[in-house]
Amino acid sequence: MPYRFIDLFAGLGGFHLALEALGHECVFASELKEDLQTLYKQNFPKTPIYGDITLIDPKDIPSHDIICAGFPCQPFSQAGKREGFNDSKQRGTLFDYICAIVAEHKPKYIFLENVQNLKNHDNGNTWKVIQEKLAALNYDVKADILSPHQFGLPQHRKRIFIVAVNNERGTLSHFHFPIPQKGASKYCDINKVINADDTNITKLRGCLIMNVNIREPI
Repeated sequence: MPYRFIDLFAGLGGFHLALEALGHECVFASELKEDLQTLYKQNFPKTPIYGDITLIDPKDIPSHDIICAGFPCQPFSQAGKREGFNDSKQRGTLFDYICAIVAEHKPKYIFLENVQNLKNHDNGNTWKVIQEKLAALNYDVKADILSPHQFGLPQHRKRIFIVAVNNERGTLSHFHFPIPQKGASKYCDINKVINADDTNITKLRGCLIMNVNIREPI
């Protein structure tokens, strides 16, 4: 059964690409950076995309079954100041906007993504707060740390993936995250990643394609 989903802090649309491939429909997207908004529109022209999510009333967001959010990671990243919810730019509090949307629309499922350090930030207190807030909204929560390279994709990027289900639909007792593949290929052909038929992609010369057929992205 197709679901309606929204894509917050959308970036280039990773969540969108995955869920659309499964037959679901994106009815709303939000991304602060204008250059990323432009790219998102090129990739997904049928989806309305807006700017600053903090300026949008949750009531004005279309009804949906799934909320996806790769909320800003700088407050929790080891490469940043790790200020967490006390981030001087208030990026840590953006999780509260996600909760406000969840409280208004009560989606069936929640998919969140962030840096792996989120789980250990502030001696685990940040992760505890996130779990408690989602539980207070009547959601069962599971999380795991995974990286694309564990599944044969050309990127080392460990992230925490958080899945939550509305308790009215059941629990996650039977849900399991995918198990990393042992012996996954160390290489990935760019021709398997980029669709040559896409009209908004600049085609590379053959010699350039040979140079980017490597494990790590350029």
